[in-house]
Amino acid sequence: MSDRQRVAVVTGGSRGLGNVIARVLAVRGYDLVIGGREKSALKDAAATLGGLGRRVVTVDGDISDPAVCTWLVDEARQLGGLQVLVNNASELGGVKPLADTDAPLAEHILRVNVVSPIVLVKLATPLLQQDGGLIVNVSSDAARGAYPGWGVYGASKAALELITRTMDAELRSGRVFAVAVDPGDMRTRMQQEAFPGGDISDRPEPEVTAPFWNWLFAQDPAAVGGQRFTAQEDLERWLLPA
Repeated sequence: MSDRQRVAVVTGGSRGLGNVIARVLAVRGYDLVIGGREKSALKDAAATLGGLGRRVVTVDGDISDPAVCTWLVDEARQLGGLQVLVNNASELGGVKPLADTDAPLAEHILRVNVVSPIVLVKLATPLLQQDGGLIVNVSSDAARGAYPGWGVYGASKAALELITRTMDAELRSGRVFAVAVDPGDMRTRMQQEAFPGGDISDRPEPEVTAPFWNWLFAQDPAAVGGQRFTAQEDLERWLLPA
């Protein structure tokens, strides 16, 4: 990456894991475009992130809307370019057996978790190619777990992992690289949605993943591209010299 100002786009960046990733990037010197569905949460996040001395632009809307994807990339362009794209926004869609899942819900989950990252990458690739860029697709252990009730969500994340490897294979000749990251169980709104009324206080806060993100964004994208990382585990895999 060049020495000029760096820019990152983080979807679902107003709270939870996305906000942790955005803070790590801000501390590392990135200006930010953060997306989310709630204007008030975005406003609060922008105020906090802006306090770190970075320019922060917010985009409110559902990431399944292609116009929102276009808006995110246009804002990055206005900030001067794009070096990191984090596809963090995800839709669980509740927990229910596949046989009880109707088509509109399944289609929405797949649009948010699979189609939207493809759309964003298509729009962002020309910017990412200018300096060499990194695409981070946030996955889940559900991609491999076959957990009852998590079928569509798990399938969407399994698809996202395959798409990540394909993106890396297709784009690395243009100096754009892609990784998938399973952040692990955390105390987030999505995790609470998966266990309605349940006690999830035993899960760590999303900040537990910050050391991983600091490590990842210090790496040469070409050295990590095409890989799948587990942010809370596999320490022997990612705690390597930068």
